[in-house]
Amino acid sequence: MAEYKIKLYVGPGEYDSITLTNYVQEKSPWNTKADKNLVILPGHALTEKFYSDMAIYYAQQGYSAYILDRRETNIPVDETDFSFMQDWTFEEYLQDTYKGINVSRSHTALLNGKSAESIEVTAIGHSHGALLLTAYEASEYDDLPAGSVDRVVPVDIIIKYNPKNLELIQNQAQEFASISESIEKGGYNDSSMAGMMYRGYKASTEPEGHDFNLTFTNRQFFRLMASQTYSFSEYPYTPDYHYWSGDLSGLYHVDENRLLNLTLTGGAVPYTPKYLDQYMAGLMGNVEGYEINSSRIDSPVLYVGLGGGFGDYGAWWYEDEVGETNSRVTTISWNNQGHGSLLIDRNSSELWALIDDWVDGKQPIKRSHEI
Repeated sequence: MAEYKIKLYVGPGEYDSITLTNYVQEKSPWNTKADKNLVILPGHALTEKFYSDMAIYYAQQGYSAYILDRRETNIPVDETDFSFMQDWTFEEYLQDTYKGINVSRSHTALLNGKSAESIEVTAIGHSHGALLLTAYEASEYDDLPAGSVDRVVPVDIIIKYNPKNLELIQNQAQEFASISESIEKGGYNDSSMAGMMYRGYKASTEPEGHDFNLTFTNRQFFRLMASQTYSFSEYPYTPDYHYWSGDLSGLYHVDENRLLNLTLTGGAVPYTPKYLDQYMAGLMGNVEGYEINSSRIDSPVLYVGLGGGFGDYGAWWYEDEVGETNSRVTTISWNNQGHGSLLIDRNSSELWALIDDWVDGKQPIKRSHEI
């Protein structure tokens, strides 16, 4: 198994670069039989470290697997001036995605000796990555030969709510207004992950301390944030939205020491651009001017809802809107383990295998959902 790092400069600024981490099985150095790419677009504030197990799994299945780290992964924790994020618009991120997919083709072509245009690309997007992937599929970039994606797998995102979820729609409209006001005042960065990282640090180094709550220890407070995430948000996406399932005694499906270690050693980034959050809230809040043209999504689509995350709430748009013009839409719901269950849960590889079966044509049963 070979690992490559490819850094692409996408602008003139200090942090204007993206990084592709590639895992691929080789016959000899710089020589592989792999002729199909799988590109992973990470979730909000997460880096390739959380997705490397997944990428290695797909490399073992014969893919040339790539993880595309966005610009924010370059920002150090001690940064205080975020004015550079003023130019990090959603459109810029779509352009970055195109450049990453383009280079992934060129790199695999270099390794296997075939033409870049002949290499098929499957893309898996998680959370914010799923948002970018869905918008990308509906954009002009997907029409370009070097940037086209043959199959898309958006994992746990809501593009639009079912209209009957009126309260959730109104909440996101309020969230959009709040984010927009902050941006207008020059607040271009979201630092929520920085706060979570600090709480994770305390949970790891002083687990029995009481830095955040007199009732709960630092480790217990971390478990609450992971398993009852909805209670820490003014506008939760779903009534039971959480990252990982668990209780005060522990998290059920993930090694929490590994989770903390990854979070504190490069798996998470402290600052992200508010433009991504604004775009997401604009879509979910039915804000005028924020929409993705569902009729342009013409590739085979597998939407995976993660129980406890966005879950079945996200399936509605893919089934009812994209499904109107695209007969190759499949939606499934994964176990009730939380928004992070794609990553490092003890049974995550079962989901990876299910996605691989779909790519190979062994499609899971399509189900409609009513919420």
